[in-house]
Amino acid sequence: MPFARCDWHAHTVTRGKRGEKRKKTDSLLGLGLVSSLICGAAATAEFTFQGLDYRVVETNAVAGDFNWTVEFYVVLNGDERLDAVAGDGINDKRLATSGTFYQNQFGGPTSTDINPLLFKSFPSLEYDSFVTVGAMDSTGYPYDNNALLNIGIDWTNFEDNGGDVYTDNGLWFVTPDDSQGAPMLFTNQNCEEKYGTLVARVTVFGELDSVYIGALFQGKDNTGTTWQATGSIEVTYPTLTDCNANGVDDACDILNGTSYDDNGNGIPDECEFPDCNGNGIDDNEDISNGTSEDCNGNGTPDECEMADGDCNENGILDDCETFDDCNDNGVPDECETFSDCNGNGIPDECESLTDWDGNGVADICEGLVAYNATTSTGYTHVDDANMAASDGDVIWVQADHVNAVTSVAHNDGLDNNCNGSVDNPSLEISLYDGSRFNVDGDALIGSVRSGTSGTGSVNANGSVSVDFAMAYRNASLDFSGTTVNVGDALLRRDSEMGMNGDAHATGTWTASAGSVVYADLTIDGNLRGTTDLMGDTTVNGEMRATDDILVGSNLTNNGLIAMHRGVLYVFGDLTNNGTILGEVDGGPGVRGGEGGPVAGDGMRVEGNYNVGENASIYLPHENWRLAVGGNFNVEIIDNTQFDMSIATLDMVGHTGQDPVTMEALSADLGNTEDGLNPATDCALPIGTIRIGGASTVEVVDDKVNDCDGGSMSNVTYTENLIVEAGGELRTNGYIFYTSNLDNQGVIIGEDDIIIIDPPVLGDLNGDGLVDVLDLLVIVADWGDCSGPCDSDLNNDATVDVLDLLIVIANWSA
Repeated sequence: MPFARCDWHAHTVTRGKRGEKRKKTDSLLGLGLVSSLICGAAATAEFTFQGLDYRVVETNAVAGDFNWTVEFYVVLNGDERLDAVAGDGINDKRLATSGTFYQNQFGGPTSTDINPLLFKSFPSLEYDSFVTVGAMDSTGYPYDNNALLNIGIDWTNFEDNGGDVYTDNGLWFVTPDDSQGAPMLFTNQNCEEKYGTLVARVTVFGELDSVYIGALFQGKDNTGTTWQATGSIEVTYPTLTDCNANGVDDACDILNGTSYDDNGNGIPDECEFPDCNGNGIDDNEDISNGTSEDCNGNGTPDECEMADGDCNENGILDDCETFDDCNDNGVPDECETFSDCNGNGIPDECESLTDWDGNGVADICEGLVAYNATTSTGYTHVDDANMAASDGDVIWVQADHVNAVTSVAHNDGLDNNCNGSVDNPSLEISLYDGSRFNVDGDALIGSVRSGTSGTGSVNANGSVSVDFAMAYRNASLDFSGTTVNVGDALLRRDSEMGMNGDAHATGTWTASAGSVVYADLTIDGNLRGTTDLMGDTTVNGEMRATDDILVGSNLTNNGLIAMHRGVLYVFGDLTNNGTILGEVDGGPGVRGGEGGPVAGDGMRVEGNYNVGENASIYLPHENWRLAVGGNFNVEIIDNTQFDMSIATLDMVGHTGQDPVTMEALSADLGNTEDGLNPATDCALPIGTIRIGGASTVEVVDDKVNDCDGGSMSNVTYTENLIVEAGGELRTNGYIFYTSNLDNQGVIIGEDDIIIIDPPVLGDLNGDGLVDVLDLLVIVADWGDCSGPCDSDLNNDATVDVLDLLIVIANWSA
């Protein structure tokens, strides 16, 4: 098929001064286009390339710095079309800006990537930067569809950086039978109507920056002959004269008839002086010289507004006087006629009155306070509605009614939806199995009880505050709100309580075996008993364990944790800024104890055990055990705040775990049993330290625990130091003073282990002397000694004269 090829270029010209007569090609808005056309020998007489044109369609349509959205068109006759925008080795294709193109994350480089269904959720997508042939989005608008394709173009810089699009061997195009190549009528920046095909719509950041587009264009003329032409255009943001502030240049307003210019001075008539009172003086001058009042400051003399602005005809504009206007419609209540069907002195339209049955009469005016939305039945009392309801029914309830009653009971699993805040500290709510009490606002309630099965719940858009809550055995009770405060609570055996929001236990909670609390809970009051707390837990008051308590995440203690028996399990970190007390329950105890903790009672912390300087821990029984799976970090200095002198510290890491750390706690008092006495100043002894079989423990001195301000390294005093098989203790140069060492594992730094008062060889009766009494022990044990036998000093399984000689060799002076 024959084709025509032309070259066309455009550049900007400077706008003339106001009042200068300009040529048709000059821009009314500050930019003009001067074109030249160079046609090759193959050009036909039917086609003349008219170049590119543009229009600015939006300013500051997206957030951020100053930005403007511009559309570029290839100008055509109505019977011609555009098929392709290309770049080749001779004529490269470039879309560029001296600023930055805006790119929306939900868009893409071409119009096929612009989904108009997303505009409502993401309005700025409509101003994404993209290229096209005709179509504005993926639907093809304003055509029937969008068949745009592209080949050989790298969009990365354009999409990722808001940079240029360039190619010397690529194009975007449609096929000649696609309708979107046909031109449509558009109004250019000079307010002229032309036919053209859209090729790009971009949003640019920068008021002073320019946009350039140049390419090789191809299409068909009115005879079906293929034409080619090169063209380019560069534009900057136009300077507007916009006296009426409608976003359109005044010259365009006059040209397109939006504004009149009767005196031909180039200024829209509406921008000339206003004279609403017809006195021949500018209204602004009337106001400024006091001829007219302008009490509402809107720039219009009051006398020009009085006819429609003074409903009570008192000579004062309604805008300028204080009056009752309960419905906020700007009209004084005295100028309106109201109804007040409930006789409370408030106009009905000024109250949020419900009309659940839709009969045009407010429910309260019919005596209805509850409405079963499932059965479409109204009731005069919420209990009547609940008793008549079936499982799954939804009942709407007036908040004012709920605030006036003392109890709400459910007969079945249903929803009560309250239309406002509940403020009734005397209200008792009984939630039948699966019932829900929902509040549109805050909920202040006296007591809430669960059913005997299922999950009952109280849910509020605002805060929830309940004085007393009870979850019965095998039932659940849930609360949901921005904050949830539960005063006293009773969790029966195998019950559950869930709290969704900023959850606080403000009174006394009693929890029975098998109970579970699902919440990130702050205990400002007291919790006692045995339970599982599945969430981060903070104790500002007291938590007393009468049996096992499990914390499923982190535990922070700023108050008192007292363990009467059982184990406190913490699956995360335990941070102690308060007091942890192992109380020896000598019976009958809180629940009939029988002589104190059993071996292994205490704490099991899977994470780190962190203790602040002002915290305290007292575990005054040999059966108390503190097991730590992470680091043992203790900052206590005062020995009166720490007593584990007969308790056990178990470092219970696991295989594959990184080495954990154990803080050296005591001042170095030397090789003396005084270091094992918790009453000794600066001594923080531990009864037994056990390094578990899968643990690697490194001793550190990161805290100032001693009494000398940290000038000397801390040490560790322990009655018994046990390293189990598979365990490893790394002393790191920090000294252990111990009475008994049982090393079945590995100690790196064994020279740092010092035995306090090591036994004297031959002192068989332990009186510190080797004398005749020890000889008598030898004689008493004389003979075969195949089992453990203290008198077999040379370990040859026989007590004989060789053992006597050892006693004599070590005879006390």
